Amino acid sequence: MLALLSLPGSSAQQPASVQGRVFIDTPSTSKRATSAYPNRTVSAVTLAPPSEVRNVVIFLKDAPARAVTPTRVGIRQRNETFTPRVVVVPVGSQVDFPNDDPYYHNVFSLSRSRAFNLGRYPKGQTRAVRFDKPGIVKVFCDIHSHMSAAVVVLNHPWYAVPDNEGRFEIANVPAGHRQLVAWHERLGNTTMPVRVEPGRGASVEFTLPVPAP
Repeated sequence: MLALLSLPGSSAQQPASVQGRVFIDTPSTSKRATSAYPNRTVSAVTLAPPSEVRNVVIFLKDAPARAVTPTRVGIRQRNETFTPRVVVVPVGSQVDFPNDDPYYHNVFSLSRSRAFNLGRYPKGQTRAVRFDKPGIVKVFCDIHSHMSAAVVVLNHPWYAVPDNEGRFEIANVPAGHRQLVAWHERLGNTTMPVRVEPGRGASVEFTLPVPAP
């Protein structure tokens, strides 16, 4: 379900912002009765844990390229898990992969935009990768097949990661008819149109559906 609402701005010369909220629906195995058909039941729907929305990235689709100062972030290997599981960085940024576990890890990716293999290294060591092309880079451990992470690399500044309540804001969005994408590593892209006018904000709401088993 997608909703779009324009908000009034104080001046047509002010930069525009897009703000909103993300929800993730998860089908439940429980059943509930439906009053319309007393002899039938329908699947109940609940929301994913709040922390899961932190693995969503909101960004403008087909946005014009604009240089952004690179950053340096870390994805730790702890308890056989990449933490955080998803990061978003501008082109040229560096991601460190420190090993906090008392055994070896081997971080690698076969993604087209950035393939790499850091080799095996023990606890206390850190190896790093610089990401010079936009794209979504899936990261794995060659030793522990259940470990996975994603680095979303963008060549513009119009993106955001929701907070624990799913709220986000993207500032200084170029005016015009835009496509806003909510990306999740397992659910893919959910795209919706948004009209951005100078000095007027837009409010959007994403509900990302999880397919029933």
